[in-house]
Amino acid sequence: MGRPIVSGYGCGLECEKIMNEVYEKKLHESVCNFKKWAQRNYSEWSEENDSGEWEPRSAEFGEMIYNIIEIIENTSCSSATKQMTDDILFGIARDDECGLIMAKLSAYPEWYSFLCRRCPETGYINAKWQFAASLKDHSGDDDLRETIFKFLEAGDEYTERMALMSLAHIYLDKAEKYAIDFWEGNKFGDNEYRKVMALDVLCKIRSPKAEHYLELAVRSEHKRLRENAEKIREKY
Repeated sequence: MGRPIVSGYGCGLECEKIMNEVYEKKLHESVCNFKKWAQRNYSEWSEENDSGEWEPRSAEFGEMIYNIIEIIENTSCSSATKQMTDDILFGIARDDECGLIMAKLSAYPEWYSFLCRRCPETGYINAKWQFAASLKDHSGDDDLRETIFKFLEAGDEYTERMALMSLAHIYLDKAEKYAIDFWEGNKFGDNEYRKVMALDVLCKIRSPKAEHYLELAVRSEHKRLRENAEKIREKY
């Protein structure tokens, strides 16, 4: 795909506007078609209940993803409307298993930054964790990385866990506090996976408190946490 060439004197901005409207209409239609298909075939589906394995089952899914990638490749995020932005984030949330859109966004940092800033305000859980996990790899020279703190308060356990992983790469000096909060807090109950991530981060950043939490982990009633601590002890 490449940016379409528009010929004709004085056509520039007006033609670009028309093309953007065409892209937006195509995308919205494909999103609506996918939603109708999903409702017919998986009526129990919701943002909170999405296995993410749409690609082999739905031609509508493929059309939606194609249209999103076409927009990313051929338009500027500065011209994205609220509807287009919402439809793209909806598609990213459905594409969490394949990650085709996020892979494409890695080559378009302006689009990545634009969508990442808007994602925390939506209800698209599977889009949030993808941005939280990938933010550590963002190469733009803007202040986007501060968005990680919004993902750390997302209210979704997996998103917050992925955000803590990224925080250890982005803000090393703040990672210890958040990791300990993850371990000690009761936001999601006695969550084993949350403690595993907290321990991994404390050890990754060589926190002086890591040994204390390793000792707690090896005595934990949680099998996965104990096994993870034992593996870390072999290397730490």
